[in-house]
Amino acid sequence: MRISALPFFLFILLGFVHEPATNKKVDLGKEFNIKKGHEVVVRAEQLRITFRSVSSDSRCPTGVQCVWAGNAAIEIKVSKKNASSVATLNTALEPKEIVYEGFKIKLVALSPYPKVNQSIEPKQYEASFIVTKKISVESGQASVGMDLKALPLDERL
Repeated sequence: MRISALPFFLFILLGFVHEPATNKKVDLGKEFNIKKGHEVVVRAEQLRITFRSVSSDSRCPTGVQCVWAGNAAIEIKVSKKNASSVATLNTALEPKEIVYEGFKIKLVALSPYPKVNQSIEPKQYEASFIVTKKISVESGQASVGMDLKALPLDERL
């Protein structure tokens, strides 16, 4: 009796085709990096962010004088519970940040930075983000780097 090894090898290969790893946990309010194709979970919030792709990268390479600094656009997927959304964030143009389910997700940087006569492989990209809670005027607190109570009264309105 001859047993085919093909189904066994297909089963093993399917084990390598899966969703991005979700084992990296990050903290709210602290900058973190995500490699292209990877996912992070914001600790205690169950907010998932996946760096899906770089849509375009027209940033002016180092060593070149450009009229404009250029822009890189990336696509991310954010999800919480059973809801998800895909968004594009930019390094120079707007939007550089989005608000999703009460969280502000900001693209801080994209690396590596282009160099003259050197191409960047898609897998080399890594994006830096910071996630904070959206300002809540009702509670008088903000998690985007300021406390509404610290503002003068006329600016709180």
